[in-house]
Amino acid sequence: MIDGVIKYHVQHRSTKTPDFAQYTELEALRCHLFALGLIGETPDGIGYGNLSFRNQGKREFAITATQTGKQPTLNPAEYIRITDYNFDTFTVYSKGEFKPSSEALSHAMIYEVHPDIQAVIHIHSKPLWQMMIDKGALATTAEYGTAAMVREIANLYQSRDPFKNNTFVMKGHEDGIITFGRSIKEAEQALYQIIQANLHKR
Repeated sequence: MIDGVIKYHVQHRSTKTPDFAQYTELEALRCHLFALGLIGETPDGIGYGNLSFRNQGKREFAITATQTGKQPTLNPAEYIRITDYNFDTFTVYSKGEFKPSSEALSHAMIYEVHPDIQAVIHIHSKPLWQMMIDKGALATTAEYGTAAMVREIANLYQSRDPFKNNTFVMKGHEDGIITFGRSIKEAEQALYQIIQANLHKR
């Protein structure tokens, strides 16, 4: 796997990837998003799109492994466990058979926004991305996977209800869109609402 796009420090322990109960539900969603082209690989071989899920109230979460975008399905070993993270040193601590997604710290900051957030979806779609920008949607501007990106996510939700604003567009990460929710289903529904708004665009 290519891991050159990872920009944070990784303290990774190579071990059997821990199981998590929501694998089947999260993987079913990922397969659907892959079929829609919202997760995939660019012509130059860089994977895009990732999902994560955490247990209630914990800092730990499972996230898709780096550069798995081209794969139509993932086995449980390809969901890596983030066991801790440090925004000051821009470090993630992980364990599993592969390294985690380049967006792991962005997911971590979203989970820090509110303890009830349990699932995060990151997809790519040029039409949806442009539509959200044109409509003035909530947005970050920093480059993906950077400390600036993490700070912008924190700033977005300092005075906003995250569950009334659970989508944002990544202006500094072309085609990138994030949704999240108190469950996998809620995060998925937020994404479909964006798609529906685009389909009915006049």
